Amino acid sequence: MYRELIGKLIEGHNWAKLQKPCSENEISEAEQFVGFTFPNELKNLLHETNGDHWFLLSAEEIVNHVKTNREIFPEYFEPYEFEEKVNRYIYFATNGCGDYYCYRVLQNGETDTSAIYIWEHELFETRKVAENITDLIIKYYNDEV
Repeated sequence: MYRELIGKLIEGHNWAKLQKPCSENEISEAEQFVGFTFPNELKNLLHETNGDHWFLLSAEEIVNHVKTNREIFPEYFEPYEFEEKVNRYIYFATNGCGDYYCYRVLQNGETDTSAIYIWEHELFETRKVAENITDLIIKYYNDEV
Protein backbone atom coordinates (compact mmCIF):
# COMPACT_ATOMS: atom_id res chain seq x y z
CA MET A 1 0.00 0.00 0.00
CA TYR A 2 2.60 2.62 1.08
CA ARG A 3 5.19 1.52 -1.44
CA GLU A 4 2.76 1.91 -4.33
CA LEU A 5 1.46 5.25 -3.04
CA ILE A 6 4.91 6.75 -2.55
CA GLY A 7 6.13 5.29 -5.85
CA LYS A 8 3.37 7.14 -7.70
CA LEU A 9 3.96 10.39 -5.82
CA ILE A 10 7.71 10.45 -6.50
CA GLU A 11 7.51 9.55 -10.19
CA GLY A 12 9.67 11.94 -12.17
CA HIS A 13 11.66 13.04 -9.12
CA ASN A 14 15.25 11.97 -8.68
CA TRP A 15 15.60 13.05 -5.05
CA ALA A 16 13.42 10.45 -3.28
CA LYS A 17 14.22 6.76 -3.57
CA LEU A 18 12.21 3.96 -2.00
CA GLN A 19 14.40 1.64 0.05
CA LYS A 20 14.25 -2.07 0.73
CA PRO A 21 11.78 -3.17 3.43
CA CYS A 22 12.93 -2.98 7.03
CA SER A 23 13.27 -6.19 9.01
CA GLU A 24 11.27 -6.86 12.16
CA ASN A 25 14.55 -7.03 14.07
CA GLU A 26 15.56 -3.53 12.89
CA ILE A 27 12.16 -2.17 13.94
CA SER A 28 12.44 -3.83 17.37
CA GLU A 29 15.92 -2.42 17.90
CA ALA A 30 14.71 1.08 16.94
CA GLU A 31 11.75 0.78 19.32
CA GLN A 32 14.05 -0.26 22.15
CA PHE A 33 16.35 2.69 21.57
CA VAL A 34 13.53 5.21 21.22
CA GLY A 35 11.80 3.72 24.26
CA PHE A 36 8.32 3.48 22.76
CA THR A 37 6.46 0.88 20.72
CA PHE A 38 5.88 2.14 17.20
CA PRO A 39 2.26 2.39 16.02
CA ASN A 40 1.19 -0.31 13.57
CA GLU A 41 0.94 2.11 10.64
CA LEU A 42 4.59 3.12 11.14
CA LYS A 43 5.66 -0.51 11.41
CA ASN A 44 3.70 -1.28 8.22
CA LEU A 45 5.40 1.61 6.43
CA LEU A 46 8.86 0.42 7.51
CA HIS A 47 8.00 -3.13 6.44
CA GLU A 48 7.31 -1.80 2.95
CA THR A 49 10.12 0.76 2.67
CA ASN A 50 12.87 1.57 5.12
CA GLY A 51 12.73 5.28 4.32
CA ASP A 52 13.03 7.15 1.06
CA HIS A 53 16.35 9.01 1.52
CA TRP A 54 14.46 12.29 1.51
CA PHE A 55 11.41 12.72 3.72
CA LEU A 56 10.76 9.37 5.41
CA LEU A 57 13.39 8.17 7.87
CA SER A 58 14.75 4.64 7.95
CA ALA A 59 14.79 2.75 11.25
CA GLU A 60 18.49 3.57 11.57
CA GLU A 61 17.84 7.26 10.88
CA ILE A 62 15.05 7.32 13.47
CA VAL A 63 17.57 6.06 16.05
CA ASN A 64 20.26 8.50 14.92
CA HIS A 65 17.95 11.52 15.12
CA VAL A 66 16.73 10.54 18.60
CA LYS A 67 20.34 9.99 19.70
CA THR A 68 21.32 13.45 18.43
CA ASN A 69 18.35 15.10 20.14
CA ARG A 70 19.21 13.35 23.41
CA GLU A 71 22.80 14.58 23.17
CA ILE A 72 22.05 18.19 22.23
CA PHE A 73 18.86 19.32 23.93
CA PRO A 74 18.97 18.16 27.60
CA GLU A 75 21.25 21.03 28.60
CA TYR A 76 18.55 23.53 27.62
CA PHE A 77 15.79 22.08 29.79
CA GLU A 78 14.97 20.71 33.20
CA PRO A 79 14.55 16.89 32.97
CA TYR A 80 10.73 16.98 33.02
CA GLU A 81 10.64 19.75 30.42
CA PHE A 82 13.06 17.83 28.18
CA GLU A 83 10.80 14.76 28.35
CA GLU A 84 7.73 16.80 27.45
CA LYS A 85 9.23 19.02 24.76
CA VAL A 86 11.77 16.72 23.08
CA ASN A 87 11.84 13.11 24.16
CA ARG A 88 8.14 12.12 24.19
CA TYR A 89 7.83 11.76 20.41
CA ILE A 90 8.30 9.09 17.78
CA TYR A 91 9.99 10.96 14.93
CA PHE A 92 9.70 9.20 11.57
CA ALA A 93 10.06 11.88 8.88
CA THR A 94 11.74 15.25 8.44
CA ASN A 95 11.28 18.40 6.43
CA GLY A 96 15.05 18.79 6.03
CA CYS A 97 15.14 21.97 8.14
CA GLY A 98 15.46 20.38 11.58
CA ASP A 99 11.75 19.77 12.13
CA TYR A 100 10.23 16.32 12.40
CA TYR A 101 6.92 14.68 11.61
CA CYS A 102 5.99 12.51 14.54
CA TYR A 103 3.58 10.83 16.89
CA ARG A 104 3.12 12.24 20.38
CA VAL A 105 3.53 9.79 23.24
CA LEU A 106 1.23 10.49 26.17
CA GLN A 107 2.39 10.57 29.79
CA ASN A 108 0.97 7.08 30.35
CA GLY A 109 3.31 5.76 27.61
CA GLU A 110 0.58 5.22 25.02
CA THR A 111 1.08 6.68 21.57
CA ASP A 112 -1.49 9.17 20.32
CA THR A 113 -2.35 7.73 16.92
CA SER A 114 -5.19 10.18 16.28
CA ALA A 115 -2.88 12.59 14.47
CA ILE A 116 0.53 13.22 12.98
CA TYR A 117 2.31 16.31 14.29
CA ILE A 118 5.16 18.46 13.15
CA TRP A 119 7.72 19.08 15.90
CA GLU A 120 9.28 22.48 15.32
CA HIS A 121 12.82 22.62 16.65
CA GLU A 122 13.02 26.38 17.09
CA LEU A 123 9.97 26.52 19.37
CA PHE A 124 9.93 22.97 20.75
CA GLU A 125 6.23 22.91 19.94
CA THR A 126 4.01 20.67 17.89
CA ARG A 127 0.96 21.18 15.76
CA LYS A 128 -1.25 18.69 13.97
CA VAL A 129 -0.56 18.39 10.25
CA ALA A 130 -2.24 15.13 9.20
CA GLU A 131 -4.71 12.47 10.27
CA ASN A 132 -2.36 9.53 9.66
CA ILE A 133 0.77 8.52 7.75
CA THR A 134 -1.06 8.13 4.43
CA ASP A 135 -2.53 11.63 4.77
CA LEU A 136 0.92 13.04 5.63
CA ILE A 137 2.65 11.33 2.70
CA ILE A 138 0.06 12.66 0.25
CA LYS A 139 0.22 16.17 1.71
CA TYR A 140 4.01 16.21 1.80
CA TYR A 141 4.54 15.12 -1.77
CA ASN A 142 1.83 17.53 -2.95
CA ASP A 143 3.50 20.45 -1.09
CA GLU A 144 0.59 20.83 1.33
CA VAL A 145 2.60 20.69 4.59
